[in-house]
Amino acid sequence: MTPHAKEWHRQRHLNRVEGERHLTARNWTEAEKHLTLALAERRHSSKVRLDLLLGLAEAQRKLGKIAEAEQNTKTAIALAASAKNEVLQSGALDALAEMQLDRKKYSDAEHTLAQIEKLEKSLSKPDHKRLASSARKLGTVLLNSGRPDEAMKAFERAAHLSEKTYGPDHVETANALTELGARHRESGNHAEAQKVLRRSLEIHRKASGIDSHAATEDLFHLAASLEESGDIDGATAEYERVLAVKERQIGGDLVQTAETQAHLAAIYMRAGRTSGARELLTHSIGVLDREKGDERLERPRNHGRAGGSSQSPRAGAALARQSRPIGRHPHR
Repeated sequence: MTPHAKEWHRQRHLNRVEGERHLTARNWTEAEKHLTLALAERRHSSKVRLDLLLGLAEAQRKLGKIAEAEQNTKTAIALAASAKNEVLQSGALDALAEMQLDRKKYSDAEHTLAQIEKLEKSLSKPDHKRLASSARKLGTVLLNSGRPDEAMKAFERAAHLSEKTYGPDHVETANALTELGARHRESGNHAEAQKVLRRSLEIHRKASGIDSHAATEDLFHLAASLEESGDIDGATAEYERVLAVKERQIGGDLVQTAETQAHLAAIYMRAGRTSGARELLTHSIGVLDREKGDERLERPRNHGRAGGSSQSPRAGAALARQSRPIGRHPHR
């Protein structure tokens, strides 16, 4: 292609190309502008128009224009259905399910995910990655709909599909295992939770690094599960590892760091290490009060804990407040 022809082609597709470029760069406002202009231009093929609609919907979703995003996604779904393109229709439905989850429209999301499942199973070559992703989304839907047993089955299926699709040592498999482990922890099945979380931790460390945020998430859930099952020594060691990693991380989750400090402070107080507990709580109180309030200081549900009294992070927070020097206030 000659330079002149290349320039003609670039100008002809300028808004589309610019829209896609800004979308990749997460410049949502510019992406929305160029993709809107591209859609208003000459006739496009069904696939190109559908891609433009979904790109525009993604930009609008990130900009908080949820109603517009949902409408464009539904237009894309109708376009794919009229073209009898089940693959494109499934992709558009997946985008719609994401938006419904964002808006906590769980009943609608469940219906959409069922449509995806039906469509994919009708294809000669179903998209197993999409099925694995849909299973995780369904687990979230069911969990938030008060159906934990069904949710657990969905998360188990997601982990199975991820391993089958990506392989046993892939990050996506580890991500599905992390979610499954967290759900086992919530249900009080700590033996299974710890088994699954140790596996996801190993994969994340190998794939993303020992100090990666994904590995830290696994380590936090593992520490909490050990604590809740009564293995205080094991929990102490893992919480301390979490904090050691957090010190080396840049841009980590401050709330999770504060929660870890509060949990570890409660353990220290039970062991009589009040000085260490107060030091941890000095760092954690302000963050937890500012971000989520005292409910974030609550210990996770106590399933199967060994006997004996325990000091919760909430009680530890109260102790820290009482011990502050007069006139000192948490940072807000």
